[in-house]
Amino acid sequence: MTTPWRGQWIWAQETGIGAPAPDNPMNGVLDPAYTDRRVLFRRSFDLESVPDVAPFRITGESRYVVYVNGEELLRGPIRHGQRQLHYDHCDAAHLLHPGRNTIAVLARFYGNRTAWWLPTPPTFTLGGGCLVAELRLDDDQRVIGTDEQWLYQEPVAWTPSAPLHTLSPQIPEVFDARKLSRDWTLPEFDDADWSKAHPIPSLHIGGTGRTTPPSDPYGAILPRPIPQLTASPTSATRWTTRAAKVGDGLASALTGFDLDADTWESSAEKVSGLIVADFERIVSGTVRLTLDAPAGTVVTGALVEVPNPAALSSAQTFTYTARGTDDVFETQDPCGGRYAVLLSDMPVTIEALEVVERHRPRPSGPYFTCSDDALNHIHAVGLRTVDLTAHDAYIDCPTREQRAWTGDSVVHQSVDLVTNPDWSLARWHPRLTARPRVDGLLPMVAAGDAADPELVTIPDWSLHWIRSVYNLYRYTGDRELVAGLLPTVEGVLRWFTDFLGSDGLVHEVTGWVLIDWSPVQVTGTSAALNALWARGLADFSAMSDWLGDAGRARWARGLQDGVRAGFEVFWDPERGVYRDHAIDGTVQAAVSEHTAAAAVCADLIPEERRALIRDFLLNRDAMLTRSPVQAHGSDADGAPTAAALFAPPDPDWDVHGQVIGAQPFFRYVVHDALALLGAADRIAELCHDWDQLLAIGPTAFRETWEGGSFCHGWSSTPSRDLITYVLGITPAAPGYERVRVAPRLGALEWAEGVVPTPRGPVRVRADGNGVSVESPVPIDIDLPGQETKSLGPGTHDIPR
Repeated sequence: MTTPWRGQWIWAQETGIGAPAPDNPMNGVLDPAYTDRRVLFRRSFDLESVPDVAPFRITGESRYVVYVNGEELLRGPIRHGQRQLHYDHCDAAHLLHPGRNTIAVLARFYGNRTAWWLPTPPTFTLGGGCLVAELRLDDDQRVIGTDEQWLYQEPVAWTPSAPLHTLSPQIPEVFDARKLSRDWTLPEFDDADWSKAHPIPSLHIGGTGRTTPPSDPYGAILPRPIPQLTASPTSATRWTTRAAKVGDGLASALTGFDLDADTWESSAEKVSGLIVADFERIVSGTVRLTLDAPAGTVVTGALVEVPNPAALSSAQTFTYTARGTDDVFETQDPCGGRYAVLLSDMPVTIEALEVVERHRPRPSGPYFTCSDDALNHIHAVGLRTVDLTAHDAYIDCPTREQRAWTGDSVVHQSVDLVTNPDWSLARWHPRLTARPRVDGLLPMVAAGDAADPELVTIPDWSLHWIRSVYNLYRYTGDRELVAGLLPTVEGVLRWFTDFLGSDGLVHEVTGWVLIDWSPVQVTGTSAALNALWARGLADFSAMSDWLGDAGRARWARGLQDGVRAGFEVFWDPERGVYRDHAIDGTVQAAVSEHTAAAAVCADLIPEERRALIRDFLLNRDAMLTRSPVQAHGSDADGAPTAAALFAPPDPDWDVHGQVIGAQPFFRYVVHDALALLGAADRIAELCHDWDQLLAIGPTAFRETWEGGSFCHGWSSTPSRDLITYVLGITPAAPGYERVRVAPRLGALEWAEGVVPTPRGPVRVRADGNGVSVESPVPIDIDLPGQETKSLGPGTHDIPR
């Protein structure tokens, strides 16, 4: 249990809680008119001397930025479930000084759901905008906690805004700097006209009205389980301008804009109209604009993937009205993109345009390098893509949605586990996502608008989530962590049994069966979905056995055996491959590598067919890839639409000769399958497929081979596989009690790298002469054509 709170819940006099509805007298309800509200808080105090340590913690609903004596201390909170908050915590001593000190907080309540926030069902009083904080001084003898001594003001500088639309629910930020002093965070600021904050008792049926945590609707508030994000400013590098009518808006100004036709400069001085700034790579964070402009100058802007009107339909836009002096503006919500687009109604000088990149930390130590420079580049871009999509959760993309999709994250997590010594996000994300609906299935998104249990979900995304729990079992060996997640895993697997037929297969599974951004045929009885379910059953049985639960392991293996028997219906002996689906008992002709790969990973393939399936997966000439997102979003001519994205089209290709190939996301399953089939030596070659992504986006990997967002973490599989399969470093026992080293270089001359483990780094170098290993744990060496050797911890050179 954490130290008892002395700080009280506070807010302005008005909160976002309205009168209870007549049909719901047991709870408070949110006032739909109370949206996008900001409240400024201040608390000043005197110190004779600065303590060595000054612990500070804070949480609230929905966002806050904390300043101490005008310097930013931290931002929060992390995204959270509807009845859960975590508090941010740090040492504030370095920002304190003898004399007058001030803590200032810019707090914000969204009201409208966003991609990363869902409102909490409130009590009669708490949940419609709230803040609690405390600073502990002099060995906890003095606590500066939120109470009526804190002052607040509801600023008029921001104009409340509504989300753009459902697909990308960004909330535009509209800020008039003339209506807010820049000094409001400083001790010398005159706050005489500010009001006293209002402590909030949590009133509900059976409640005692306590004003401090823990209290409903949030329950126990636990410390943030992941580090604060880093803050690293990145400046735009080149500029171009063109005349534009400000009254027509930014989208109109961007119509017909040609990146290649305009002249680029090194700065933007005394310019008006449209201004486009290039960061020359995808960046993610908060936009910070420093300008010299007359008071009242209005600058509208956004950070986008490409500067065209369609990009604005899913971008985080802002409108800034200059105060005429000390004009520095930084957006509150994060965003991503490569180009900043600005529209000014008067001549301005842009003194600085930065994105303060806010990523989770990546400590040094692990690395990968090999004799192929192109693969080295692919590996590095994959790491950059994961970092751009790893904040307080693993998200799909920073440039559009910022949703923490339940299934996408298995790739981000897999990359982190082999490349990042800090596993806190890899451990936290599966827990954040483990919030099942009442029927046991997971929502398709964690802690955001699409996490609403009333929405349809993606059944197979819950199965990919199971694989992320299995990764925790293999890599961390943390029994308490895995055991805590296993009931949710079981609930997901049992959800599918309602669709179970006498043939051992699940049929007509409801929801949005996606599989991949490829037109895999899933109508009726989906072979790929059955195989993914069987893989989940296998993962569950392995974890249950490890935890000593033989009964549940036996239950799962029995269902997996049933799928294995029923799966024979999909086998096509003439083509030597498994077909994709059956409608009303009739197996259709369409074929994909998804079905074959998932079947291998689920151990559904008889031994005598393994060579056939290996050859099938390696025959890339027959593969056809096509994505419904190739004409979706900022690379399209119009605004994004979700209308055509929910079901694969009927085949218009040669289903008897062509094979639907995997998009970058599902390639993690394909590569897993090839390794199981003894073809790990081909994976380095297959990673060169990512060359085509570099050709269209050289600084981050795109969502699909054909299009989609320009930065999608699920496309980073090579950054995992070059280590796990090419260099061949994997856990030989849960938690790396032993390490397996099985390099399969293929055409590479050499490869080397370091991976993190709970017991210290493992270093491997492999070349034509053999392998050298430095390991803190026992080693299983698996070289082609040799029996596996077991070695003790230490440094070893093994000749080929």
